[in-house]
Amino acid sequence: MKKFRILFLIVFVLFFSFCSLTNEGKNIENSTAILGSWDWQESRGGISGKDVVTPEITGVRIKLVFKANDKVSVFTNGLETASYTYKIVKGKSIFDNKEHYLLTFNEMCYVVQYIEKGHLTIKDNFADGYVFNYVK
Repeated sequence: MKKFRILFLIVFVLFFSFCSLTNEGKNIENSTAILGSWDWQESRGGISGKDVVTPEITGVRIKLVFKANDKVSVFTNGLETASYTYKIVKGKSIFDNKEHYLLTFNEMCYVVQYIEKGHLTIKDNFADGYVFNYVK
């Protein structure tokens, strides 16, 4: 009976570990996950790690529009201010030296922390950077 419980526990842990890994991969590997318009909500970080920046504080509203042709347009206060080529690849983060999905555009590299259910969170892939939160 004790062996059965241990076996059940091992299978249970492996199953949920596998599900969480495949869920993360689906969100990014599905190339359509990032497509569409993303409105900037806030940024947190900086040298102190405690800076909080929002559109209300700055008076600047930023929208990223990711297109299927690997282009991203940047809108500032409703006007298109830039257009770049973007790509999402697997690569190492400076924070933990582990593989993550990395989003690059405008000569910047971001670690994709979360993309699901209308929320996108990316983090500068350098020290003293910011975490940027967007919503669809």
